[in-house]
Amino acid sequence: MSENTGKRTYKSPLREEAARRTRAAVRAAGARLFVRDGYVCTTVKQIADEAGVAVRTVFTAFPGGKSELFREALDDAVAGTGDPAVPARRESAHGGSDADLILEHVVGFGTDMLERAGGLLMTSIESSGADEDMRRFADEDARATAENARTIAEGLRASGLLRDGVSVEHAADVLFTLSSPQVHALLRRTCGWDVEQYRTWLTDTLRATLLR
Repeated sequence: MSENTGKRTYKSPLREEAARRTRAAVRAAGARLFVRDGYVCTTVKQIADEAGVAVRTVFTAFPGGKSELFREALDDAVAGTGDPAVPARRESAHGGSDADLILEHVVGFGTDMLERAGGLLMTSIESSGADEDMRRFADEDARATAENARTIAEGLRASGLLRDGVSVEHAADVLFTLSSPQVHALLRRTCGWDVEQYRTWLTDTLRATLLR
């Protein structure tokens, strides 16, 4: 009878939970510093200090270093996993026409995402000239946003909701531009609008520009 001499792998739920919490703390610390100081100026040592861990711990959690940490922080913010700080989406203020309901859903979803992830999206855009990873991330996110805008525009056209003379291409360009992190940052950060001002402006502007 043969004897199994291999080492038995033991998984500790407590250890795995501790590792998960450490990874989340490092990710949150990195996100704060990236938004505050920029990607290029933020070092792994600063992230470790902000998270209260050793530099080696940062690389254990994120073997790919800063770029892997940034990408996960951005993906986490876009997905909105476990973020209670985002303001609750308002109830529909209209009687419920198809155009109004679709527009409020699109604006509500996009606004909530930008409130969570807009700072990191702007970090990748602002750092794209100085860092290859940031340029790649900014390009990937811009393409995804443009594709989403095109899908929404096609849906509005298929539902007969675009005003006469507005093509799918034009509607997609308007959606892509007005819903961009750049416009969000200008109005929310530079101009100091609150989130409801921004949400109302975007809804009203898209309605007046695109819809019947």
